[in-house]
Amino acid sequence: MQVQHHTFQSPAPEQNECMFTDPPCQPLTALDTRLTTSETSLEHLKRENAERPKVAFSTTLPGPVGAVGPFNVQTNLVYTKVFTNVGNAYNSATGVFTAPVKGVYYFRFTALSYLNSIAMAINFHKNHEILMHVGAFNTDGHHEYVCNGITLLLEVGDVVFTSLPKNYKLMDDANKSTTFSGFLLYPM
Repeated sequence: MQVQHHTFQSPAPEQNECMFTDPPCQPLTALDTRLTTSETSLEHLKRENAERPKVAFSTTLPGPVGAVGPFNVQTNLVYTKVFTNVGNAYNSATGVFTAPVKGVYYFRFTALSYLNSIAMAINFHKNHEILMHVGAFNTDGHHEYVCNGITLLLEVGDVVFTSLPKNYKLMDDANKSTTFSGFLLYPM
């Protein structure tokens, strides 16, 4: 019986084999450069993010409060139950948010009514100017909600708040259904 011998020849060296040479050849050097550039960029973004102002708040009426209003004058709503107040820009004693930095902010508010024949509304103000009025008239005694949101460019010291218009009413309950929230999207 005759045994045949085969000689195995490895294929020509490929670029990947370059990684195991000393000193490294060009492809590894290019990858090292890209990795170093990416790491530098990542560290820069981490520092930049750490230095960015952080502003966010989320509040509700103290609940369960039942009916709020009607009043014979427009009345600021003061949300004393604070879930979040990063940056301390929301004042729970006045219900007013004061912009600590110039930037683009997002605000959202909700309100609840569940009594029959109740005109419910909420105003949203920037520096004492009403920017939005949202309301509903509850005719069936079931829960009625209104909500809205807005994105604003604010200067340092600008204020935003909500109010209950004259002769309107809203409700709140243990579910914390009447809320006011906002946060900084990005500084300018």
